Amino acid sequence: MSAPRPWYQAWIWSEASPPGDSQQRLEFRSRQQRQLSRLNLAVGWLAFLATLWACAVAKALVVPVLFAAFVALSLNPIVQGLARSWFPRPLAAALVVGAGIALLVLLVVWVAEPAQHWFERAPAAVRSLAPKVRGMTQQIEAAGRATQSIITLGSQPAAKAAVGAATPALFDVWDALAAAPRLLASVFAVVLLCYFYLVYGDALLAKVVALSPSLEHERSAIDILRTMQREMSRYLFTTTLINAAVGLGAGLIAWSLRLEDALFWGVLAAILNFVPYVGPLCMLLVFVVLGLLQSNSVATALLPASLFGALIVLEGQFVTPWILGRRLKLNPVAILLWLMLLGWLWGPVGVVLAVPALVVVKIVCERVEGWDWLARAVE
Repeated sequence: MSAPRPWYQAWIWSEASPPGDSQQRLEFRSRQQRQLSRLNLAVGWLAFLATLWACAVAKALVVPVLFAAFVALSLNPIVQGLARSWFPRPLAAALVVGAGIALLVLLVVWVAEPAQHWFERAPAAVRSLAPKVRGMTQQIEAAGRATQSIITLGSQPAAKAAVGAATPALFDVWDALAAAPRLLASVFAVVLLCYFYLVYGDALLAKVVALSPSLEHERSAIDILRTMQREMSRYLFTTTLINAAVGLGAGLIAWSLRLEDALFWGVLAAILNFVPYVGPLCMLLVFVVLGLLQSNSVATALLPASLFGALIVLEGQFVTPWILGRRLKLNPVAILLWLMLLGWLWGPVGVVLAVPALVVVKIVCERVEGWDWLARAVE
């Protein structure tokens, strides 16, 4: 009498290897392969879900680390150039990080006053915008009045109570003060991590590559790291320059049409353009609102949005594909799904990190055996 099989073998294999002819053995091996494929698929999905859960739980740790890594990748060529020419690497990294902080502070100083002005003006602007929208949609207003007359017959006391109710505040000062220390801590962590990445990142990556089990794996890891650094730096720098040009164009549109605070709208357009599709659409709606606030004519009101829409089409369909080429071309559906996923996990910061993270995933999957299908799927 043969000994019983272990429990794990009974779970994996449906039956013992048959002693019959070669056809029966082939069928048995085929069933084994199908079972292993289903098991690998289940393990893969479980690993994916576990990774999502870990990223959501460790948001406060993962987001600053990734953000600092992307910034360091984009700034590393500048630091390397300064280190080869004049300065030691720690001093070059400090100069680059300090210059970046100075530019950000200058930008905040430029836009702080107009941002506060429009934030305080928003409720009054919405109230002044409502009559103009009604005048442009008279037919919809007629149907709305007929519906409103039916609704108000049974809700007059509630309407009177709503008139006397206080308007909820759009901004809570105490919530902002409570969130300020955490925000400052995150900013400080990003700056510190970025500096140490720039100073010690190459040495750390060399130690990680040295842990590869074979020379072939080591060469593959070096190729992936070099390609990632080169392409990510190229992508982030090129995207920043293109978005700055879009912001300049938006500012010129606002200035030429005599819109108030043209510099602020240009900066806002440049920042929003870092979020593909969603950001330009939001800025287009902003220009629609600004045009309605400034003019009572439909043609004049839609002129700022029309000019900005033409600028975005020119940038998205001609300038960016011509400069970046096809090497980093991504599928719009994949971008939107990735934006939704990281936005759900990490909020607004995840939306900003979505496209650089997708670029990294594509670069890595192109060079890892068995994962090239994923790289092709996001193209």
